[in-house]
Amino acid sequence: MEGPMFNIDFDKEDPQIICHTQYQSLAPKILASLAPYSLKHHFILFSSGTTGGVKGYAISRDALFANARASNEHFQLTKDDVWALSLPVYHIGGLSVLARAHLLGNKLIDARTWNPQVWSKTIQDATITTIVPTQLYDLVQLGIKAPDALKFVIVGGDLLSTKLKEEALKLGWPVIRTFGMSEVCSQLASAKTPESDEIELLPIHQIKIGENQRLLVKSQALFTLQFVLENDTLKVTTASELCDQYGYYKTSDCAELRGISFKHLGRLGDEFKIAGHLVNMNQLKNTLGSYLVEKKLFGKMEFQLEDDERKGKKLVLYTLPEAESHTQEIGTLIHPVKIDEVQILPSFARTDLGKLRKIPS
Repeated sequence: MEGPMFNIDFDKEDPQIICHTQYQSLAPKILASLAPYSLKHHFILFSSGTTGGVKGYAISRDALFANARASNEHFQLTKDDVWALSLPVYHIGGLSVLARAHLLGNKLIDARTWNPQVWSKTIQDATITTIVPTQLYDLVQLGIKAPDALKFVIVGGDLLSTKLKEEALKLGWPVIRTFGMSEVCSQLASAKTPESDEIELLPIHQIKIGENQRLLVKSQALFTLQFVLENDTLKVTTASELCDQYGYYKTSDCAELRGISFKHLGRLGDEFKIAGHLVNMNQLKNTLGSYLVEKKLFGKMEFQLEDDERKGKKLVLYTLPEAESHTQEIGTLIHPVKIDEVQILPSFARTDLGKLRKIPS
């Protein structure tokens, strides 16, 4: 590709802030605070997480390219592949696509405006793209079939339910399960084929499973530093300060690893005991998500685990009014787990990638 692509210049020495317009007023303050760290060839990104406050990462070009190169090798991509860019470049999911295409010199289709019917026509020549579950659901709900040239649709950003994947495959969408983090410049582990539900750790990453199944990561693609802006105060922490003595970054996620087969179990604290058995929120969310796809109510209900003075933790089901009548059936589906509380909300606050923001918003 010739010259800067989508305002991203991989050869620029000065750090580049890539952000949504809502954060642009913060850019001078953040750049000034990060100046002492000499961040040459770095990108400053804001996290796409679901919690409050402003959080972000400085990632180096070398780290970004390390992940991009590993991802290209994982999917055995060549210079003849065509990428459809379907996610914002101010998120790691979009920026990483630019890096992957840049390394191989791939043709890149700009497909960032989301209208399912228009988008599916825009990407007719693409062989690979990456989207989030809410986008995949839109395609499934409308019965849109995949273009013939498409080999991979990498679905990340949030939990992909079993039912949603099944329905997408019926329409020819070659869905790839993946798990990634901004902290490692996108993909940590991915399936290799649409038929597989087993996601494999990319070889540039090493992981350990700590206490309470906490995920610890050591990687060539690890971020350089993290910043958090709260009450007009910017706190900067280097990656090494967030790592253990062996250089493993202590994430807020839980996981299992068998050989190179990786399984994400959810966030720390997203598990609780019922009748003596440990229940994982990802399992409950998969059950709920599959049910909602079947009933054409995707995104209308959400589980959340919250603190409770008496029990320690309680399971809350948030529902929009149009899905309220399905509450009892959901309770039956997840038995013996019990829904402690049902809350009806007029709407859900979501990130621009479709993730649910912390309730209440």
